[in-house]
Amino acid sequence: MRIDQQSTACDAYHAHRGQSAQQRNRILSFIKQRGGDWSIGELAEALTMQKSTVSARVNELLNETKELVEQPRRKDRLSGITIRPVGLPFVGQGELFN
Repeated sequence: MRIDQQSTACDAYHAHRGQSAQQRNRILSFIKQRGGDWSIGELAEALTMQKSTVSARVNELLNETKELVEQPRRKDRLSGITIRPVGLPFVGQGELFN
């Protein structure tokens, strides 16, 4: 049996898909401008976004687009909890000439 909510949920899903690319670009631009490594909480605070949203987009940037990489563990600047921050991949000199 089909209910009205299915089309609404489907529409919401497709609307969200376009928004996720903008959110990924916002996170990536922020890290490129500031450099360094960032936790989900630090990014959420700096960009005034929900942690769950940042987590989803960072996961995509790590695993799908490979535009971010995990950095060495450290204490979160806000919570003090040991975290695995993310940052831009290291670019060696050889990659600069390609």
